Amino acid sequence: MAHEYIESARRALAPHDERLLLALRRVLWDYEPLRATRAPLVLDVQDGRVRLEGRTRTEALRVIAGYLVSFVPGVVAVDNAIVSDDQVIRAVADALAADPLTAPHVIRVSARYGEVTLAGEVTSAEAEARAVELARAVPGVTEVRSDLARVRPEDVASAAAS
Repeated sequence: MAHEYIESARRALAPHDERLLLALRRVLWDYEPLRATRAPLVLDVQDGRVRLEGRTRTEALRVIAGYLVSFVPGVVAVDNAIVSDDQVIRAVADALAADPLTAPHVIRVSARYGEVTLAGEVTSAEAEARAVELARAVPGVTEVRSDLARVRPEDVASAAAS
């Protein structure tokens, strides 16, 4: 059984926590949708209290991971600190919509384990730079790639008039 995507905290565990950790890894590994995405997760156990960290592709997988471990015998509490790409996308989109320079533009946001890609069209280098700056400032973002194309404001106005 390979657990290369489900790590454990780097510290010595009591024997009962070590057994619980193995059971938790098994439960998460056995859930096919989570395993198939190769979600990088980190488990920590102390006196039956479980802390989940890492990343998932969707908010549903984040919630399900916490739900699955909560039913393992011996778990007394779960702190689900996993960050989902859905959370990151929403936070970046909200930041872009709230800024007066980027709000007028339609900027598509995608993310994969915290690596954000911005796509669409902007009318200036300043708008592109601001979009990248705003995305980088969002908690949970590890990297930002801009696939934004620059168009002239006149081209946007003429296209809207057509």
